[in-house]
Amino acid sequence: MGKIIYLPLEHIESRYTTHMDRDILKYLENSGREFVRVYPDIPSPKTMKAGSFLDAEFTIRFKAAQIEEVARLYREDVIDSGDIIWSSDLWHPGLPESIAYMNYFAKKDVKLRGLIHAGSFTDTDFVRDMERWAKNFEDTLFDIADEIYCGSNFIKNDIIKKRMINPDKLVVTGFPLDTENLDKVEKKPKEDIVVFSGRNVDEKQPWLFKQMEDRLGDVHGSTQFINTLEHNFSKDEYYDLLSRAKVVVSFALQENFGFSIAEAVYLGCVPILPNRLVYPEFYGKQYLYDTFDNACDKVNMALKGNLLAPLSGNDYQEAIERWFRD
Repeated sequence: MGKIIYLPLEHIESRYTTHMDRDILKYLENSGREFVRVYPDIPSPKTMKAGSFLDAEFTIRFKAAQIEEVARLYREDVIDSGDIIWSSDLWHPGLPESIAYMNYFAKKDVKLRGLIHAGSFTDTDFVRDMERWAKNFEDTLFDIADEIYCGSNFIKNDIIKKRMINPDKLVVTGFPLDTENLDKVEKKPKEDIVVFSGRNVDEKQPWLFKQMEDRLGDVHGSTQFINTLEHNFSKDEYYDLLSRAKVVVSFALQENFGFSIAEAVYLGCVPILPNRLVYPEFYGKQYLYDTFDNACDKVNMALKGNLLAPLSGNDYQEAIERWFRD
């Protein structure tokens, strides 16, 4: 069994990157398997634009430094045939090409595996704007990678329809939640709070949440409608809010897994979600809406206690074991 060369995503508190790295690292340490974690020592930006989930310049510096370190490991024969380069984000321009290039000249058979979160193959993803060149990169990635893990059948089917790939390479595993911290959250009585946890970008349509507040605020005068990214919540404060909120709402035009919804459901929120994208795969029809009016009706039902939260969320904690199984 070869060693794992593990490439995490850079840590960003508002995303899932920190807990995923923590849980993968814990799994690898407990497995007894030999591994090398490649996490460049590059200071992260102190501020990010509102609604952003990454800093483009920083992530390029970070990922380029990962490629540089992988090249050094090839050069020093730390990486050998039978090893696996495992990336937390295979949408990493330059990585698959570099591995194929070094494998050729070093005459080594090193595998590439990892996660795919999104890409230009999804019509409503912002990366779609980059499709002219991104399509070529994605076709190259899907040719070179040996096994690719995705969060939903929705994204798998999108890839199969739009890109050249052997479908057997794509494995739907879901993604693990931050249960280590979610399970520490104090359970509190539910309050009349409706949460919007999407980023303040067009593909999440935050303005519809304001319209919902304008409509339902008169009916439920004491209800709080909280767009979380309009507040500077710490992760603990955010989880505490979810533990008290009754409802979480999405108006997303793009979603390939839905971490924030899954976290809210895990903490007992009623999800009110569009009947599209990944949501029908994970949530029952009672939580899905087809029109804005229908969404408002379902939120009204949830606030009145006539629509209850799912008994459990989709935490997919077994995903990590699947990712590293030979």
